[in-house]
Amino acid sequence: MRIAHCILGRCNSESANGVDKTVYYLALHQAKAGEKVAVFSITDKEPLPIPGVEVIPIPSVRKGLLIHLPFSFCGLEEKLLEWKPDIVHFHSVHIGPFIAVAQSLRQKKIPYIVTPNGGYALEKMSQSDVRVKFYTRWIEKSYLENAFFVHAVSQNDILGLKTLGINPRFVKIPNGIDLENVPSITSCQYLAVHFPELAGRRLFLFLGRLDPSQKGLDILLEAFALANPENAALVLAGPDWHGSIKKLKILIAKLGITERVVFTGPVFGEEKWALFNEIDIYIQLSRWEGLSLSILEALAAGKPVIASRQADPDEMINRFMAGETVVPEVGSIAGVISRFSKVSRLELGSMGENARQLARNYEWKILAGDMLRAYVH
Repeated sequence: MRIAHCILGRCNSESANGVDKTVYYLALHQAKAGEKVAVFSITDKEPLPIPGVEVIPIPSVRKGLLIHLPFSFCGLEEKLLEWKPDIVHFHSVHIGPFIAVAQSLRQKKIPYIVTPNGGYALEKMSQSDVRVKFYTRWIEKSYLENAFFVHAVSQNDILGLKTLGINPRFVKIPNGIDLENVPSITSCQYLAVHFPELAGRRLFLFLGRLDPSQKGLDILLEAFALANPENAALVLAGPDWHGSIKKLKILIAKLGITERVVFTGPVFGEEKWALFNEIDIYIQLSRWEGLSLSILEALAAGKPVIASRQADPDEMINRFMAGETVVPEVGSIAGVISRFSKVSRLELGSMGENARQLARNYEWKILAGDMLRAYVH
C-alpha cells in the first residue's frame, strides 16, 4: 500500500508539538511494517529524515488567514498525485490546502483520512468564536463527512463534531509511544545539575508547550498555591508560547509561590528522560486535548499521573490505578495535590508500576498495525 501523510509543519520525533511527533512515529512504524510511506510536509524548514519514509517538503504558505482558504495553491496537489498514493492521511484541522486537495482526491476515487488531534474537542469548540464554528460547519463539514473515516485519538473529537451536527464515519485509535526509545536507566541528571535547590523536595512536573489557555496552567498554579504542599515544588518544562512565561510569572508572584516554581525551558532527548526520572508526579490539567503524548511518556517512565478528564477522556489512569483523573477545578485539584504530596514512596512506586503496565497498551508498533487494518476495512 502507498500511504501519503500530509502535515502542516515538519515531522520531528523531539518536537514539543504532539502532531509532529505523532506523524513521525506513525509513518515510521507503517514503513517498518513493509508499506511504502511518504510524508508531505508544508514547511520552509529543512525536512528531517524518517527511517524508511520518503519526506517531501512543500513550500509553506503559513501567512495569516491564507492557510485556511480552501484552495490548493502551494503545490501539494501536484506532488501528491505525482507520487500516486493509494490512500492519503491528513493531520490537523482548519488547513485550506488539505480541504482543496481532498476534493480532487474524491474525484479521482482516492480515499483519504482526517486526524483532528483534538482540534474539534468539545471544550475547544465551546470556547471558539463564531468564525471557527462557521468554518467547521460550512467549509470542513463536506471534507470530513466524505472522508473514508475521521481518525479520533480519543472521544474528544467525536463529541465535539457530533455537537456541531457533523457525522462522519469515526475510527478511534489512540496516539502511541515508542517504548524502544524509553531508557530503563539514564546516567544523566538534569534537575540535580541545573536546579540543585530542588533536592529533597516532592516534585510535580508539567512538560509541554507552555500554553495556559489550552494546558490549564493557570488552574495548576492556583491549585498548587491553594494546596500549599509542604516541601514540594512545581517544575514547568517546555517552550514559551506567545509570551506566556511572562504572564505566568506575574501570576506566580501574585500567588506567592515564586520560590516553589521553576521553568526549565524546552527539554529533549536524554535530558527529558532524566527529568522524568527525577520527578515524583506528572500533572497535566488541559482544558482540551487529543491524547497527550507527554502523559504517555510519563506513564512509560513509571510516574504516577494527575490528569484532567479532558487530557484523559477514557479515565485510563483511574482504571489502572496509575494516578488520578480529575475535574479541572481549582479546589478539587488542590485537594489531590495535597494528598499526593503526602503519599508514601512505596505507594508512588506501586502507581508507577501500574503506569508502566498501562503504557504498554499504547505501543506504536501495535497502533500502526491497527491503522493499517482500518485503511482497508
